Amino acid sequence: MRRIDLNEAANFLREHDRFLILMHGSPDGDTVGCGTALCGALQQIGKLARTACPNPLPKKFGYMFRELKEQEFEPETIVAVDVADTKLLYGMREVGEKTQLCIDHHVSNTEYAERLLLAPEYAAAAELMFELLSSMKEVRITSSIADSLYTGIATDSGCFKYSNTSPQTHVYAAELIKLGADIVPINYAMFDMKSQGRLKLEQLALGRIRYYVGGRIAVIDVTQSLIDSIEGIDSEDVGALSAIPRQIEGVDIGICIKEKTPGFYKVSLRSSENADVSAIAQQFGGGGHARAAGCAFETTLEDAEKKIVWACAKALGNSI
Repeated sequence: MRRIDLNEAANFLREHDRFLILMHGSPDGDTVGCGTALCGALQQIGKLARTACPNPLPKKFGYMFRELKEQEFEPETIVAVDVADTKLLYGMREVGEKTQLCIDHHVSNTEYAERLLLAPEYAAAAELMFELLSSMKEVRITSSIADSLYTGIATDSGCFKYSNTSPQTHVYAAELIKLGADIVPINYAMFDMKSQGRLKLEQLALGRIRYYVGGRIAVIDVTQSLIDSIEGIDSEDVGALSAIPRQIEGVDIGICIKEKTPGFYKVSLRSSENADVSAIAQQFGGGGHARAAGCAFETTLEDAEKKIVWACAKALGNSI
Protein backbone atom coordinates (compact mmCIF):
# COMPACT_ATOMS: atom_id res chain seq x y z
CA MET A 1 0.00 0.00 0.00
CA ARG A 2 1.18 3.49 -0.86
CA ARG A 3 -0.42 6.76 0.26
CA ILE A 4 -0.86 9.13 -2.65
CA ASP A 5 -1.98 12.74 -3.11
CA LEU A 6 -4.59 14.31 -5.39
CA ASN A 7 -2.15 14.82 -8.26
CA GLU A 8 -1.02 11.19 -8.20
CA ALA A 9 -4.61 9.97 -8.02
CA ALA A 10 -5.61 12.17 -10.98
CA ASN A 11 -2.69 10.86 -13.04
CA PHE A 12 -3.63 7.29 -12.15
CA LEU A 13 -7.14 7.87 -13.50
CA ARG A 14 -5.75 9.45 -16.67
CA GLU A 15 -3.30 6.61 -17.32
CA HIS A 16 -5.74 3.72 -16.86
CA ASP A 17 -8.97 2.51 -18.42
CA ARG A 18 -11.73 -0.08 -18.05
CA PHE A 19 -12.69 0.93 -14.53
CA LEU A 20 -14.76 -1.11 -12.11
CA ILE A 21 -15.80 1.22 -9.27
CA LEU A 22 -16.66 -0.63 -6.05
CA MET A 23 -19.21 0.72 -3.57
CA HIS A 24 -19.62 -0.83 -0.12
CA GLY A 25 -22.44 -3.13 0.92
CA SER A 26 -25.54 -1.68 2.59
CA PRO A 27 -24.85 1.34 0.37
CA ASP A 28 -25.29 4.87 1.67
CA GLY A 29 -25.36 8.22 -0.07
CA ASP A 30 -21.61 8.77 0.21
CA THR A 31 -20.46 5.55 -1.45
CA VAL A 32 -23.12 5.82 -4.18
CA GLY A 33 -22.49 9.53 -4.64
CA CYS A 34 -18.74 9.00 -5.02
CA GLY A 35 -19.19 5.98 -7.26
CA THR A 36 -21.59 7.64 -9.68
CA ALA A 37 -19.66 10.93 -9.73
CA LEU A 38 -16.41 9.16 -10.55
CA CYS A 39 -18.08 6.92 -13.13
CA GLY A 40 -19.69 9.90 -14.84
CA ALA A 41 -16.42 11.84 -14.90
CA LEU A 42 -14.47 8.90 -16.35
CA GLN A 43 -17.06 8.25 -19.05
CA GLN A 44 -17.02 11.95 -19.87
CA ILE A 45 -13.28 11.85 -20.69
CA GLY A 46 -13.64 8.76 -22.86
CA LYS A 47 -12.95 5.98 -20.37
CA LEU A 48 -14.93 2.77 -19.95
CA ALA A 49 -16.37 2.70 -16.44
CA ARG A 50 -19.16 1.13 -14.42
CA THR A 51 -20.10 0.83 -10.77
CA ALA A 52 -20.64 -2.32 -8.72
CA CYS A 53 -22.21 -2.94 -5.31
CA PRO A 54 -22.71 -6.23 -3.46
CA ASN A 55 -26.25 -5.25 -2.42
CA PRO A 56 -29.23 -3.91 -4.37
CA LEU A 57 -29.30 -0.13 -4.49
CA PRO A 58 -32.21 1.65 -2.79
CA LYS A 59 -34.60 3.15 -5.33
CA LYS A 60 -34.16 6.64 -3.93
CA PHE A 61 -30.59 6.71 -5.28
CA GLY A 62 -31.77 6.16 -8.86
CA TYR A 63 -31.39 9.82 -9.91
CA MET A 64 -27.61 9.58 -9.55
CA PHE A 65 -27.45 7.09 -12.42
CA ARG A 66 -29.51 9.09 -14.91
CA GLU A 67 -26.60 10.19 -17.11
CA LEU A 68 -24.41 7.09 -16.79
CA LYS A 69 -23.99 4.89 -19.85
CA GLU A 70 -24.34 1.14 -19.44
CA GLN A 71 -21.02 -0.22 -20.63
CA GLU A 72 -20.00 -3.88 -20.89
CA PHE A 73 -16.30 -4.67 -20.76
CA GLU A 74 -13.71 -6.75 -18.96
CA PRO A 75 -12.42 -4.59 -16.08
CA GLU A 76 -8.73 -3.81 -15.89
CA THR A 77 -8.68 -1.18 -13.14
CA ILE A 78 -10.44 -1.51 -9.79
CA VAL A 79 -11.20 1.57 -7.70
CA ALA A 80 -13.01 1.47 -4.35
CA VAL A 81 -14.84 4.53 -3.03
CA ASP A 82 -15.76 5.07 0.63
CA VAL A 83 -14.80 1.44 1.36
CA ALA A 84 -12.72 1.25 4.55
CA ASP A 85 -12.30 -2.54 4.55
CA THR A 86 -12.84 -5.32 2.02
CA LYS A 87 -15.17 -6.95 4.57
CA LEU A 88 -17.67 -4.24 3.63
CA LEU A 89 -17.81 -5.69 0.12
CA TYR A 90 -19.39 -8.93 1.38
CA GLY A 91 -19.65 -11.34 -1.57
CA MET A 92 -17.38 -9.14 -3.69
CA ARG A 93 -14.54 -9.22 -1.18
CA GLU A 94 -12.29 -11.25 -3.49
CA VAL A 95 -12.61 -8.55 -6.15
CA GLY A 96 -11.92 -5.90 -3.51
CA GLU A 97 -8.63 -7.54 -2.59
CA LYS A 98 -7.40 -6.54 -6.08
CA THR A 99 -8.22 -2.83 -5.60
CA GLN A 100 -5.62 -0.60 -7.22
CA LEU A 101 -6.91 2.70 -5.83
CA CYS A 102 -9.05 3.43 -2.79
CA ILE A 103 -10.56 6.88 -2.22
CA ASP A 104 -11.79 7.15 1.36
CA HIS A 105 -12.23 9.25 4.51
CA HIS A 106 -12.38 6.59 7.23
CA VAL A 107 -9.67 6.71 9.87
CA SER A 108 -10.18 2.95 10.22
CA ASN A 109 -9.20 2.24 6.58
CA THR A 110 -7.28 -1.04 6.57
CA GLU A 111 -4.94 0.04 3.74
CA TYR A 112 -5.89 -2.94 1.58
CA ALA A 113 -5.52 -1.14 -1.77
CA GLU A 114 -2.31 -0.69 -3.76
CA ARG A 115 -2.81 3.09 -3.57
CA LEU A 116 -4.76 5.04 -0.97
CA LEU A 117 -6.08 8.59 -1.24
CA LEU A 118 -7.29 9.27 2.30
CA ALA A 119 -8.68 12.30 4.13
CA PRO A 120 -9.92 11.15 7.56
CA GLU A 121 -10.63 14.72 8.63
CA TYR A 122 -13.35 15.08 5.97
CA ALA A 123 -17.02 14.59 6.77
CA ALA A 124 -17.56 12.61 3.56
CA ALA A 125 -15.51 10.85 0.93
CA ALA A 126 -17.49 13.00 -1.51
CA GLU A 127 -15.55 16.05 -0.29
CA LEU A 128 -12.34 14.34 -1.35
CA MET A 129 -13.90 13.19 -4.63
CA PHE A 130 -14.95 16.78 -5.34
CA GLU A 131 -11.35 17.92 -4.85
CA LEU A 132 -10.05 15.14 -7.08
CA LEU A 133 -12.44 15.77 -9.96
CA SER A 134 -11.98 19.54 -9.66
CA SER A 135 -8.22 19.05 -9.99
CA MET A 136 -8.73 17.31 -13.34
CA LYS A 137 -9.22 20.25 -15.71
CA GLU A 138 -10.44 17.93 -18.47
CA VAL A 139 -13.43 16.97 -16.31
CA ARG A 140 -16.54 19.17 -16.31
CA ILE A 141 -18.61 18.82 -13.16
CA THR A 142 -22.09 18.55 -14.61
CA SER A 143 -25.30 19.05 -12.66
CA SER A 144 -25.62 15.25 -12.45
CA ILE A 145 -22.12 14.87 -10.96
CA ALA A 146 -22.89 17.78 -8.62
CA ASP A 147 -26.07 15.98 -7.50
CA SER A 148 -24.04 12.87 -6.66
CA LEU A 149 -21.34 14.72 -4.75
CA TYR A 150 -23.84 16.86 -2.84
CA THR A 151 -25.72 13.69 -1.86
CA GLY A 152 -22.53 12.16 -0.46
CA ILE A 153 -21.67 15.27 1.55
CA ALA A 154 -25.19 15.86 2.85
CA THR A 155 -25.84 12.28 3.92
CA ASP A 156 -22.52 11.63 5.65
CA SER A 157 -22.76 14.93 7.53
CA GLY A 158 -26.35 14.20 8.59
CA CYS A 159 -27.56 17.17 6.55
CA PHE A 160 -24.77 19.21 8.18
CA LYS A 161 -25.84 18.32 11.73
CA TYR A 162 -23.06 15.89 12.71
CA SER A 163 -19.93 16.98 14.53
CA ASN A 164 -17.79 16.02 11.52
CA THR A 165 -19.26 18.99 9.60
CA SER A 166 -16.59 21.64 8.98
CA PRO A 167 -16.59 25.06 7.31
CA GLN A 168 -15.15 23.28 4.26
CA THR A 169 -18.16 20.95 4.20
CA HIS A 170 -20.47 23.94 3.84
CA VAL A 171 -18.23 25.64 1.28
CA TYR A 172 -18.08 22.54 -0.94
CA ALA A 173 -21.85 22.10 -0.67
CA ALA A 174 -22.32 25.72 -1.73
CA GLU A 175 -19.98 25.26 -4.70
CA LEU A 176 -21.92 22.19 -5.79
CA ILE A 177 -25.18 24.14 -5.60
CA LYS A 178 -23.59 26.73 -7.89
CA LEU A 179 -22.68 23.88 -10.27
CA GLY A 180 -26.31 22.78 -10.46
CA ALA A 181 -26.97 20.38 -7.58
CA ASP A 182 -30.75 20.24 -7.19
CA ILE A 183 -30.82 20.23 -3.41
CA VAL A 184 -34.55 20.51 -2.68
CA PRO A 185 -35.60 17.10 -4.07
CA ILE A 186 -32.32 15.55 -2.89
CA ASN A 187 -32.79 16.69 0.70
CA TYR A 188 -36.42 15.61 0.68
CA ALA A 189 -35.53 12.14 -0.66
CA MET A 190 -32.58 11.68 1.70
CA PHE A 191 -33.95 13.11 4.95
CA ASP A 192 -37.70 13.67 4.93
CA MET A 193 -39.42 11.10 2.72
CA LYS A 194 -40.45 7.87 4.42
CA SER A 195 -42.40 4.96 2.99
CA GLN A 196 -45.31 3.46 4.91
CA GLY A 197 -43.17 0.37 5.36
CA ARG A 198 -40.36 2.37 6.96
CA LEU A 199 -42.76 4.06 9.37
CA LYS A 200 -44.08 0.64 10.38
CA LEU A 201 -40.52 -0.64 10.84
CA GLU A 202 -39.63 2.32 13.06
CA GLN A 203 -42.77 1.80 15.12
CA LEU A 204 -41.99 -1.86 15.74
CA ALA A 205 -38.29 -1.24 16.39
CA LEU A 206 -39.03 1.47 18.96
CA GLY A 207 -41.26 -0.99 20.78
CA ARG A 208 -38.16 -3.18 21.32
CA ILE A 209 -35.82 -0.52 22.71
CA ARG A 210 -33.70 -1.33 25.77
CA TYR A 211 -31.75 1.07 28.00
CA TYR A 212 -28.54 0.54 29.96
CA VAL A 213 -26.30 2.60 32.26
CA GLY A 214 -29.12 4.81 33.47
CA GLY A 215 -30.33 5.60 29.97
CA ARG A 216 -26.92 6.57 28.56
CA ILE A 217 -26.99 3.55 26.21
CA ALA A 218 -30.00 2.66 24.06
CA VAL A 219 -30.32 -0.50 21.96
CA ILE A 220 -32.74 -1.58 19.26
CA ASP A 221 -32.60 -4.77 17.25
CA VAL A 222 -34.01 -5.65 13.84
CA THR A 223 -34.40 -9.34 13.05
CA GLN A 224 -34.86 -10.77 9.59
CA SER A 225 -38.30 -12.05 10.55
CA LEU A 226 -39.30 -8.50 11.48
CA ILE A 227 -38.04 -7.18 8.14
CA ASP A 228 -39.81 -9.95 6.22
CA SER A 229 -43.10 -9.12 7.95
CA ILE A 230 -43.22 -5.63 6.43
CA GLU A 231 -43.86 -4.97 2.74
CA GLY A 232 -42.10 -2.29 0.76
CA ILE A 233 -38.91 -1.73 2.75
CA ASP A 234 -35.34 -1.89 1.50
CA SER A 235 -31.82 -1.86 2.96
CA GLU A 236 -31.86 1.93 3.25
CA ASP A 237 -35.00 1.82 5.39
CA VAL A 238 -33.32 -0.67 7.70
CA GLY A 239 -30.07 1.31 7.73
CA ALA A 240 -31.89 4.49 8.72
CA LEU A 241 -32.80 2.91 12.06
CA SER A 242 -29.18 3.33 13.16
CA ALA A 243 -29.73 7.00 13.97
CA ILE A 244 -32.84 6.54 16.12
CA PRO A 245 -31.41 5.43 19.51
CA ARG A 246 -29.03 8.42 19.69
CA GLN A 247 -31.93 10.81 19.08
CA ILE A 248 -33.31 10.00 22.54
CA GLU A 249 -32.55 12.59 25.20
CA GLY A 250 -29.77 11.54 27.56
CA VAL A 251 -28.38 8.78 25.31
CA ASP A 252 -24.62 8.96 24.72
CA ILE A 253 -24.34 5.77 22.65
CA GLY A 254 -27.06 4.44 20.37
CA ILE A 255 -26.79 0.83 19.22
CA CYS A 256 -28.72 -0.79 16.37
CA ILE A 257 -28.27 -4.54 15.91
CA LYS A 258 -29.42 -5.84 12.52
CA GLU A 259 -29.66 -9.51 11.61
CA LYS A 260 -28.16 -10.02 8.15
CA THR A 261 -28.32 -13.84 8.03
CA PRO A 262 -29.05 -16.40 10.77
CA GLY A 263 -26.28 -16.07 13.36
CA PHE A 264 -24.70 -12.99 11.72
CA TYR A 265 -25.44 -9.52 13.09
CA LYS A 266 -24.29 -6.10 11.92
CA VAL A 267 -24.01 -3.50 14.68
CA SER A 268 -24.24 0.24 14.03
CA LEU A 269 -23.03 2.67 16.69
CA ARG A 270 -23.71 6.40 17.04
CA SER A 271 -22.41 8.56 19.87
CA SER A 272 -22.16 11.94 21.50
CA GLU A 273 -18.80 13.61 22.12
CA ASN A 274 -18.54 11.49 25.29
CA ALA A 275 -17.52 8.31 23.45
CA ASP A 276 -15.37 7.27 20.48
CA VAL A 277 -17.40 4.49 18.89
CA SER A 278 -14.74 3.85 16.24
CA ALA A 279 -12.44 2.63 19.01
CA ILE A 280 -15.24 0.45 20.38
CA ALA A 281 -15.99 -1.06 16.96
CA GLN A 282 -12.31 -1.79 16.36
CA GLN A 283 -12.33 -4.09 19.39
CA PHE A 284 -14.59 -6.37 17.36
CA GLY A 285 -12.89 -6.05 13.97
CA GLY A 286 -14.96 -3.08 12.80
CA GLY A 287 -14.32 0.63 12.48
CA GLY A 288 -15.63 3.91 11.17
CA HIS A 289 -15.64 7.38 12.66
CA ALA A 290 -15.52 8.68 16.23
CA ARG A 291 -19.27 9.43 16.22
CA ALA A 292 -20.49 6.76 13.78
CA ALA A 293 -19.03 3.29 13.42
CA GLY A 294 -19.94 -0.36 13.02
CA CYS A 295 -18.87 -3.95 13.49
CA ALA A 296 -20.32 -7.45 13.13
CA PHE A 297 -20.79 -10.59 15.20
CA GLU A 298 -21.25 -14.24 14.32
CA THR A 299 -23.19 -15.37 17.37
CA THR A 300 -26.64 -15.11 18.90
CA LEU A 301 -28.52 -11.83 19.18
CA GLU A 302 -28.34 -11.98 22.96
CA ASP A 303 -24.58 -12.54 22.96
CA ALA A 304 -23.96 -9.78 20.41
CA GLU A 305 -25.94 -7.34 22.53
CA LYS A 306 -24.17 -8.38 25.71
CA LYS A 307 -20.70 -7.91 24.18
CA ILE A 308 -21.33 -4.56 22.52
CA VAL A 309 -23.18 -3.09 25.50
CA TRP A 310 -20.36 -4.17 27.83
CA ALA A 311 -17.77 -2.44 25.61
CA CYS A 312 -19.88 0.71 25.33
CA ALA A 313 -20.47 0.86 29.08
CA LYS A 314 -16.75 0.49 29.69
CA ALA A 315 -16.06 3.35 27.27
CA LEU A 316 -18.43 5.52 29.29
CA GLY A 317 -16.65 4.59 32.52
CA ASN A 318 -19.33 2.20 33.73
CA SER A 319 -19.75 -1.52 34.07
CA ILE A 320 -22.68 -3.83 33.41
